[in-house]
Amino acid sequence: MITFRGDGLYNSKFDDIYFNTNEPLIECEHTYSSVLDEINAKFIVVAEAGFGTGLNFFSTVLKFLSLNSTELHYIAVEKYPFKKSELREIYLKFEILKPFFDEFIEQYEILDGALIRIKLLNERVILDLYFGDILDAFDELSFRADAWYLDGFSPTKNPDMWSKEVFDRLSKFCKNRAKVRTFSSAKIVQNRFLEHGFSIKKLKGHYKKREILEASLEHSSPKILKEPWYALPNISKFSDVLIIGAGVAGLAAAFKFKKAGFNVCIAEKMSEAATNGSSNLAGILMPLITKPKVALGNMHMSAFLFARHFYANSPFADFCGVYDYGVNDLEKTRLSLWDSEIFKFENDFEPYPRAFIKSAAQIRPKELCMSLASEFDIKYGYEFESIEKSTGGYVVKFKNSKNIFSSLVIFAMGDVSTNLFQNVFADEFMQLSSVRGQVTHLNKVLNLNSAFSARGYMCKDVRGIQVVGATYDRNDNRSAARATDDEKNIDSLSEFITNLDVKVVGSNVGFRGYSGDRFPIVGAVHNASEFKKIYKSLLWTKHSKNNEFAVHHENILISSAHGSRGLGTAIFGAEILLDIALNRPVCTTNSILNSLNPARFLVRKLKRGLVR
Repeated sequence: MITFRGDGLYNSKFDDIYFNTNEPLIECEHTYSSVLDEINAKFIVVAEAGFGTGLNFFSTVLKFLSLNSTELHYIAVEKYPFKKSELREIYLKFEILKPFFDEFIEQYEILDGALIRIKLLNERVILDLYFGDILDAFDELSFRADAWYLDGFSPTKNPDMWSKEVFDRLSKFCKNRAKVRTFSSAKIVQNRFLEHGFSIKKLKGHYKKREILEASLEHSSPKILKEPWYALPNISKFSDVLIIGAGVAGLAAAFKFKKAGFNVCIAEKMSEAATNGSSNLAGILMPLITKPKVALGNMHMSAFLFARHFYANSPFADFCGVYDYGVNDLEKTRLSLWDSEIFKFENDFEPYPRAFIKSAAQIRPKELCMSLASEFDIKYGYEFESIEKSTGGYVVKFKNSKNIFSSLVIFAMGDVSTNLFQNVFADEFMQLSSVRGQVTHLNKVLNLNSAFSARGYMCKDVRGIQVVGATYDRNDNRSAARATDDEKNIDSLSEFITNLDVKVVGSNVGFRGYSGDRFPIVGAVHNASEFKKIYKSLLWTKHSKNNEFAVHHENILISSAHGSRGLGTAIFGAEILLDIALNRPVCTTNSILNSLNPARFLVRKLKRGLVR
């Protein structure tokens, strides 16, 4: 479909070129990224329909670096993405972009119908890349841009890109006084803008192109949310953050908020960090692979891709790859349906078909948490009791008469979050439970180059110890290790270690929070009492356009219920909370964000008329 022909990179599907080979970067700047000269802002949001090769993005990065702006947030949509190998070939011709491209391609993966986030230049540049149709992107993304690039081939070759439906939505994703640039100046494009409230002017084109188009929108259109009960909160100005909980979820959030320039305080009820679900010697960072385009699978895949970047330079991460075995017909089918560069499927492998996830990693959670904790003055022995609104923030009360004031509070309390919602936030419909998990420490049994997961999982050895696991016992609060659980863990790997000298040298018990629908609980804490009032008739009004927006407890966030894959989702959750707190575009789709929303169980009951 893609070839170099004559003056440019040619796409046979649309019978059109991506860019001319004659000074393509200069052409990109002239047509698109020069619009940044008209934007006087420290934080710039640019959106592009038709990411293509990414050349407009890199041109925008170069332009951004010549300005006084501090952060560039670039949001792009691409329905027909290039593979990694194709992009590497294309960018051999752009030596000036090599430092940016190398950082980009390490994080680039195609995930159909989902969003990936790529960070460059120590996070001064954020790229959110959605793979799918532009109309689907309008449903799945929430942002307003300072500038738009419409670069989806010519109207005659790709009419869907220039349809009335696209322009009906465009103004709702623009800031006031936003600019829109297009390579095409066709009459149909001009008319589309004028019909939708934009003013237009023609600009001189580059090289053989006679003219291009710039449209301006003085006043953006209001958005109408399909599900206003999942609306994001308005976070009040804050300078300090209190995080309650010092496991992976709490420490990841602390790391991100500190890096963003906020004063962070951590309160932990135990005497050290990572005493619960984050306490294992070794664990596996890998996605849950479902059938393609399943929301739960997309969430886990997005979290996995994002977490890789977080762990990339960590001494506690070994990117050794992980084998995921399809131990039954259902799992085999799930693995076989993917056409992905993320993993390679081996259908004929024994004892089970397997996928090799080459960029998966083995993590040492306890050591990771202790290292992160050393960066903070953590208040140990602080067990949460209550929270009270105060001027400019909250007074959080802990047992033994200890109080902390903060203007923003994040709960990352793991498996005890059930009590939080029932006793503090009055949401009796929250579905959260505690699950006891025991892992077993074995003497080195197998000489592994990669960790693997089958009925159970086994890690590479860490200082002569191999971690295998794990049991799953809901609402079992016994903290002592059990020999019978070690036997279960060993039996779950019997296909791999039969007739080997297996010796148990230790165990570790942790308690994880799980939700009723397997998604984590991440986002702003809703005001359940207000929800019950304003949505009491939701059974009949759920399709109405007049429903009120969600009401939240001001400046209270949560990251919990990360279950057995918290090494990925906890990092993902921390980024989502930072996005919400900074009021910037969020790093995932609306579908996934709604699936993580803490209010979702209450909303489901309200929709069914089951709340009195």
